[in-house]
Amino acid sequence: ATKFGPQLVRSIFEKLAEKNTTATFEVVNLSDDIIGDEGARYLQQGFAGNKCLKQLLLPRAGLTAPGFHAIGDLIGDCPSLVECVLSSNVCDAEGVKGDFDKGLKKNKTLKSLYMAGCRLGDEGIAAICPGALSTHPALEHVSLAYNRLEHGAALSLNKMLHANMALRYLDLSGNALGPQGAKDLVVGLKENKGRLQKLSVAQNTIRLAGTKVMVDFFTSPEGKNMEFLD
Repeated sequence: ATKFGPQLVRSIFEKLAEKNTTATFEVVNLSDDIIGDEGARYLQQGFAGNKCLKQLLLPRAGLTAPGFHAIGDLIGDCPSLVECVLSSNVCDAEGVKGDFDKGLKKNKTLKSLYMAGCRLGDEGIAAICPGALSTHPALEHVSLAYNRLEHGAALSLNKMLHANMALRYLDLSGNALGPQGAKDLVVGLKENKGRLQKLSVAQNTIRLAGTKVMVDFFTSPEGKNMEFLD
């Protein structure tokens, strides 16, 4: 991984300030660049109110909970942002509470949010699903893969599925929902009334019992709008 660190981010915005201009980047790709929480705050400050930024790619960037809070503020302050990748930054449940949830609620343009491998756990899902993920008007794709989710997360996910009108693709791969989680999730899928079109529950140890309820839903009239189920 390249490791320019937070000072790279700071220096970019300092140079722009010297020229009395603002950033016009449409894509910021800092994948595998360990900017950490400090760098995330520099990004938040530098892009506050920015109307150009469309894609923010920060996988494996060394962010923890404070960094996620800063990025939440950024998401709320960027009215053009459509894609945000935060995967493989270990923020735990604390990362998606507070400022992150508030920023996501404030945003109206984001279409795709990747938070795979952030170690959110059931607690993190319980924090964000009834809030921002339930009410966002444009968010079509959410990845929550590899987040140590167990069957309790399904109840929180169901609140989102019941209320969300925009979500079309939900990736829950690589968790541990188990058979009971699969059964509970089907309740939410039914309440969703066919708005969700793609769902991945691969590698969730749902076993035969969980697979059966998923297949039964997929082949039922209630599941007729679902294009993809893994």
